[in-house]
Amino acid sequence: MMNHPVTHQRLKRAGFTLVELMAVIAVMLLVLKLALPSLKGLMGGAPELVARKQLIGDLNQARTMALRNGTPVYVVFMPLFTEMQPVTNVQEAKHYLSTEANGLLGGQSVSYALYAEYLPGDQPGTPSRRWLTDWKRLPDGFYLAKDDLEIIHLSAEASGSSRLVFSNLQNDHSRGVGNARRGLKLPYIMYNSRGELAARGNPGELRVGGFYLSVTEGGVFQPGIDANGKYKLEDAEREPPEVMVNKKRMWLEINGVTGKADVLEEDPGLPRPYVMRVHTLRVDPATMDGHIREWIVKNSAGRIIHNTDWASNGMWGNRDSRGKFIFIGNRDRVRPVAVARIPRNKLMSLIAYLRRHDPEVELNYQRMDP
Repeated sequence: MMNHPVTHQRLKRAGFTLVELMAVIAVMLLVLKLALPSLKGLMGGAPELVARKQLIGDLNQARTMALRNGTPVYVVFMPLFTEMQPVTNVQEAKHYLSTEANGLLGGQSVSYALYAEYLPGDQPGTPSRRWLTDWKRLPDGFYLAKDDLEIIHLSAEASGSSRLVFSNLQNDHSRGVGNARRGLKLPYIMYNSRGELAARGNPGELRVGGFYLSVTEGGVFQPGIDANGKYKLEDAEREPPEVMVNKKRMWLEINGVTGKADVLEEDPGLPRPYVMRVHTLRVDPATMDGHIREWIVKNSAGRIIHNTDWASNGMWGNRDSRGKFIFIGNRDRVRPVAVARIPRNKLMSLIAYLRRHDPEVELNYQRMDP
């Protein structure tokens, strides 16, 4: 066998100069900078949009559960410590919050969970009272502002004496001692068995109307830790108002009829406000006007105008065949405005409050001209 000589050819090696390499890097950085906005969208968008999307998804999940189970489902929010308002067995409630439930105090104004009093198969009078989810937090850097939690609180208050109170905040926690169970008042939104926003205990689980909520950009400083590594029984601290200037507030709307939550691009507290007129009611008009006054005082409603003339003598006559007061009013039969300059979110809260006192009240409202 003949051996053929192997020829070695010298290979040319191409290379880049330092100037060429720097030029390529500069072009890559420019392309990356131009692509960042679209990449941000692919990765989920701005943080505030993610926070709002999370809350909308969980609200709609609660609605779906209520429809599927055929029983009410509640979205329960963790308020400040002093707003939990234990209504029974106060000392037991404080002991509970300093032991089993202490870790949950670190979620004030930023956490929520889904809850059901009755589950399918429960017998009347023997509810399961189960938490359907663990407590979930909003993304870091976002929280529920004080006025939003107040609106949620008022939605729960629309249930009147049938308002739901909580003996425990997780399924594996105890429910208190004997018949004197702790009764913690937490703000909640209720979906009835038809998936509508409702008030517990009212006739037919009465709808409470549309609802507006926001997720606010900013920090919450949770309670301090004591020597035993426990959260102190005190309120979390939100950022002061002067720090909140120019912070973003992302709004969402819960439709009062369908119960579905969705994005609301317009701030319901800032654009043109609304006027409200009372159309028909079963409660005495003067009594209803007193409830309006109570709500405005209780909620420090600011620039809202309360016109008491709508309920004055001579405006309303006897009751009709349905038992409702007949409006006789002025010559043109135009119902006077009862409340003016009220933002949409406050309007819905007021309507829910009034329906607590008269489930059959009919209210008309419209946007004010600029």
